[in-house]
Amino acid sequence: MRILMLLLASSMLLACSSNPLSPKGEAVYYALEADTLSRTWLESCKEVNLDVRQKALLTRQNWWERNGAFVEAADFGLAYDMIKISDDRAETGARLALAVTWNIVEDADQQVTEKLSKGDAAATCAKVMESYSKGNHDLRGNKKHYQQLVQLQTLKQAKGTDLKLKQASVERMSQKEFGRSFYVVEKTAERYGCSNADVQLIKNNWPAEIYDVSCPDNSKFFVQCEWGNCRLIK
Repeated sequence: MRILMLLLASSMLLACSSNPLSPKGEAVYYALEADTLSRTWLESCKEVNLDVRQKALLTRQNWWERNGAFVEAADFGLAYDMIKISDDRAETGARLALAVTWNIVEDADQQVTEKLSKGDAAATCAKVMESYSKGNHDLRGNKKHYQQLVQLQTLKQAKGTDLKLKQASVERMSQKEFGRSFYVVEKTAERYGCSNADVQLIKNNWPAEIYDVSCPDNSKFFVQCEWGNCRLIK
């Protein structure tokens, strides 16, 4: 099922069935992947010690100030293409979106976990934060995708209201809401010993989402997500 959804999600970004990802599709995935990796480093390094936590928070804030507009434009490009493909089939569009979100988040989590497990976590985090501070991971530095990201910003400015109207119409017609972080929430629940959880979206204001999670043992908790990065609400 996961492979099928990832194939469907990828297909909407293709120039044609026989080609690899279109230039726009590559730029979208690149920007969302870079943002998720940055957030994953932040969340992981925050837990190392207080000094690393403060450095990670500042580094992430500065990175977002330099790159946030590109990330928002890429996210818009993904959502806009899904609306065009799924039309009034809200479930189709939502599942395409959550498949992409899940794949990106899972890859970032694996990458960060692997690097932190190989040595001194504090030293690793310090080295990574320094690299981010120097701008080595800034999106505008990628010549291959920069122009596509600029074009996506223009698309967002021109079609933003239109997309919001289409999304609202789909929600009214389907009478059902789907969250893009659904699979990430399921994975988060499993980490806390709650497999086969009943996951319900209770706040849908992408990139912010809140889920109610009910476990088979009748315990409950909430999960808060931002751009697909999820944590338990304490």
